Amino acid sequence: MSTDTPCPPLLRGIRSALGPTLLTQILQSKILLVGSGGIGCELLKNLALSGFRNVDVIDLDTIDVSNLNRQFLFRSQHVGMPKCVVASEAALKMVPPPLSSQEDAMGAKYTPYHGNVCDNSKFNVPYVQKFDLVLNALDNIAARRRVNRLCLAANVPLVEAGTSGYLGQVTVIDKSSNTECYECQPKPTQKVYPICTIRSTPSQPVHCIVWAKEMYKLCFGPNVGDSMLFEDEESLKAEKAAEEEKEEGDEGANGQEGNGTAAAADSEESGEKSTYMDLIVGLRSLLGVDNANEGDEKKVLESGDDAKRKEVLSKAHESLTALFVTEIEKQIGMDRYKTAEKVPVPVSSDDLAKCTTTITGEGEDHLLPPTERKDYAPTQIWSPSDCIQELASCFLDVATSTNQPLPEFDKDDDMAMRFVTAASNLRSYVFQIDPIQSLYSAKGIAGNIIPAIATTNAIVAGLQVLQCFHILKAQLSASSKSDGNGDGAVDDTTNLKKTCRYTYCLRDKTRKGYYLQPTTLPDPNPNCFVCRNAIISLNLNTQEWTLDMLLSRVIKKELGFQEPTILVGGDIVYEEGEDIDPSEYAINLPKKLVNLPSGGVAHGSVIRIEDYSQDLEVDVNVSHKDVWMMKADDDSGKEKVDDREEIDKFEIGGKKPVAAATAADSSDGAKDNAAQDPAAEEDDDDDIEIIVDDDTPAKDTAAVSSNGKKRKTDMEEDGNKAKKAKVDTDDVIEIE
Repeated sequence: MSTDTPCPPLLRGIRSALGPTLLTQILQSKILLVGSGGIGCELLKNLALSGFRNVDVIDLDTIDVSNLNRQFLFRSQHVGMPKCVVASEAALKMVPPPLSSQEDAMGAKYTPYHGNVCDNSKFNVPYVQKFDLVLNALDNIAARRRVNRLCLAANVPLVEAGTSGYLGQVTVIDKSSNTECYECQPKPTQKVYPICTIRSTPSQPVHCIVWAKEMYKLCFGPNVGDSMLFEDEESLKAEKAAEEEKEEGDEGANGQEGNGTAAAADSEESGEKSTYMDLIVGLRSLLGVDNANEGDEKKVLESGDDAKRKEVLSKAHESLTALFVTEIEKQIGMDRYKTAEKVPVPVSSDDLAKCTTTITGEGEDHLLPPTERKDYAPTQIWSPSDCIQELASCFLDVATSTNQPLPEFDKDDDMAMRFVTAASNLRSYVFQIDPIQSLYSAKGIAGNIIPAIATTNAIVAGLQVLQCFHILKAQLSASSKSDGNGDGAVDDTTNLKKTCRYTYCLRDKTRKGYYLQPTTLPDPNPNCFVCRNAIISLNLNTQEWTLDMLLSRVIKKELGFQEPTILVGGDIVYEEGEDIDPSEYAINLPKKLVNLPSGGVAHGSVIRIEDYSQDLEVDVNVSHKDVWMMKADDDSGKEKVDDREEIDKFEIGGKKPVAAATAADSSDGAKDNAAQDPAAEEDDDDDIEIIVDDDTPAKDTAAVSSNGKKRKTDMEEDGNKAKKAKVDTDDVIEIE
């Protein structure tokens, strides 16, 4: 496109800034976008408005009502539909119209693929090779690793990004430019749960705590619509229509694979209002919550007003009964839990009766909520009746409160934490989830939940598109060199390590006033088994060692795996983790390594060990060694036969992979200074993230490369080193 060629008004700024040649490259390039959630929606909007006309979009997910507050390409009528389909249609409408017959002939195509990027039958190396570059907007490590490996194998540049609250980063991965890949650095443990898990099928205490925080918003929040548990008529109608359409057989359009089940996970999502919603709204009105948020400081419940007090407790009793009995029984009656390992057990009527008999102030201990009893300690575990009494006390506190308007949830607010602890524990009792949390432990989790920030997604998506411009410019330069204007060798204009940047989005500005911090792209980790094919060598006696010995002494103790999966010859011989029956592979534990299935482990065998709880994988090259010597006890320097137990006779060569730090290891924030790559686990999809250390905020730490040396940045002056934001978290909960 020359400067004389007509240009759509929206693209004139890009042509002026980047030049007509690069704009032509943009118009003709073919882009693959994986993920169309929080970051993905922003990316599609940016790509369309920047002139990209040929984009494929892959996403497995469907639209949930909770997506609507930050994934701005979706509307309530889209609930239940595939994200990639709706987002592609919306983005296509934003593409500037063609002004020339040549552009018109090209046509703009935003092609959605509602499927799993891990499906090798559809999305493989030949498929990826068709694209000029790939953009990641994913929310889980497994898919990120999959795309990372596809792009390395296809030698196609990948623009990786992620966000965590106010923090985010963008990097470029390119094999030919010798940059660090996504798996060059170990990743912290990540846990990702769809919203239906939180609302309908919790299995861990943290699920219940997230639910309780949303219930706090529903009962006391300034805006009832901010809670993901809130139901309005418009969204319910849309969800009901989507459910009816699915029942008519249009399964593909409503995403019955993968996360599509989230669209119909509970009563709200099937278009029917839950049994508790109207009661909670009525309780809010009775407590004066809405009036309080308008600045009315008048107490709802005055001292001595027994009639009003009974009314508050009666209404609270009705609401709690609906939450923990009626709604649960309704779901059980709908066979919601017919395949569950544990069927929920509603709270007993005797425990619920404690609500109306609860008193505050002075009185007999059994009538007081647990936090007002003489022997109270924050580490105590509350019974179901204790939780009911504590919730009743919270409702009374709100009714008598003059601290108006009511604050947002704050872990340091006494009433807020009492409510969340009691509500989450009641839910744990209902779903038979252990362990029950004390107020002290619940505070440690609840205080670390941070929501996804739409603004951060927008900033990161913008940075990704800027990196796209750099990549296309480098490809254009390489193309011109290979066409006869040069020898095609990689130089500073074609090497992405020279033209692209690893950019961090910070919550707090640097001392120079910057919120965006670019650094040079790091070198690959020489010990990365993905992009550098690094493996670990292990010497032991394969005829004497059992699988159990290998598991306990080497894999867990030496290599630090927590929930390993062990593969021999491509077949699983042992596996641990959630939803894994330990008895399934127990038969292999006492077997000698040489006698394991799939040919066993002998001299020269390679064992693949995976641990998805730590996102850690490694190939172990086993060498058989049956003669072991050790230094003699005297000072002669001679050797003698090693008389230690067999389980202590082994040698590990190469560099050990470092597993993600535990909460205890990283609690002071000082041990994560160097080695952790902040390539975000979490981007988008309505994520609520839990960071293990609450009292230590995410700090800027010195940017380092894989060899431990600090990287210089574009902003470095007078020897001052750049800072980077630590985005990786030890535990993450993502809520869609």
